[in-house]
Amino acid sequence: MSATPDTAAGAGASRRLPARTDGRDPFPRATLADYVRRTFGAAADPVLNPTDIAWVGSILTAAELELWSAQSSYDRVHSARVARRVERRLAGTAWAGDPRWPAAALLHDVGKPPGLRFAERIAANVLRRAIGLSRARAWAREAPGIRRRFGAYLAHGEIGAAMIRAAGGREELAAWTELHQTHPGGAAPGVPAAVVAALFASDRA
Repeated sequence: MSATPDTAAGAGASRRLPARTDGRDPFPRATLADYVRRTFGAAADPVLNPTDIAWVGSILTAAELELWSAQSSYDRVHSARVARRVERRLAGTAWAGDPRWPAAALLHDVGKPPGLRFAERIAANVLRRAIGLSRARAWAREAPGIRRRFGAYLAHGEIGAAMIRAAGGREELAAWTELHQTHPGGAAPGVPAAVVAALFASDRA
């Protein structure tokens, strides 16, 4: 049985990434323009067509597909768009054709609470520095209501990685999921640096 964001919030505690020591914001900033662009993209194509769904199923294991399918429609569409960009960015390189890398893009946001409203995503992003990663982790584990949703959103990389591992998913997918939110551009164990760059750029495109 796959982990949920609630159960994974506690399970991920033992595998947290270390805090940044360079003084930089541990949360890569998504601007309002980013949200508007993603929202209009999702609104223009709010559901995936059968070809896309078949492609997703062809590169994920059964357990990984269960995690992907549990995401909100918005996050499923976003992840599929990112995964396709990863394929295009890696085309013609030594890493082209390896299903692990678009699969990592498909699962990178599985730790986000599926019921989070658009306005709550924006509010959590605006307040991320005031909340901080340590408090977000605690809220995701223990706080009720909106604080729990904010905490899970701000710690969704770690939570998602714990969910992937609990489900028996591939470690490279868990490594990128854990890395992408709080240590963007850093080293992900088992993921080549060029692939990390492609994943990061594709998520921010």
